[in-house]
Amino acid sequence: MLIDEIALRQIVREEMKSVLKEVGLHDEDAGNDVRDLRSLITDWRGMKKVVWQTVARAGTMFVLGLLMLGAWAKLGGGGDVE
Repeated sequence: MLIDEIALRQIVREEMKSVLKEVGLHDEDAGNDVRDLRSLITDWRGMKKVVWQTVARAGTMFVLGLLMLGAWAKLGGGGDVE
């Protein structure tokens, strides 16, 4: 069974409309909705980057704090009070 190009295009067009309706992108606001989704994805990626940077900085500060505490103890910090 062969399907001509026009019939195939019509089938694809109808299926695309059906899929867009299922995901809620079938009305005139669909363009804005897609832009909003892209903006959310971009913001999410940016937020993930900032969170990982913050975790790395906090870890670095923790390690540096431990090193400072060790150096302070080694140098006799908080020594004898007489």
